Amino acid sequence: MSLKKFNLDYYFLMHFRHIIPLVFIFWGLYGCITVLYVPTENDATNHNVSLNTLKKGRELYMNKCSSCHNLYLPTKYTNQKWLLIIGKMQKRAKIDSSQKDLIMKYICICTK
Repeated sequence: MSLKKFNLDYYFLMHFRHIIPLVFIFWGLYGCITVLYVPTENDATNHNVSLNTLKKGRELYMNKCSSCHNLYLPTKYTNQKWLLIIGKMQKRAKIDSSQKDLIMKYICICTK
């Protein structure tokens, strides 16, 4: 009986040894995911913009900005600081003024 228990424990440890790195990899990737606020109809009415505009701004922020670096939560900076950051990054991210405005509209509803 103790031999069976030993074999079971041995195989468990062998499998567990392979599972531990996978758990840490998953945990690390999960920690890197930025959960961005999804605008609602209430946000759109409160800020006098369409919901579609806010969703486009969110999409642009996610696609354009994450192509070079990790995304920052909109609440990390003030609206004035975001305006400076996006102004500096506009050329690098290859966004035009209308796209910049869409991103800023999305950022503004998140920081309030």
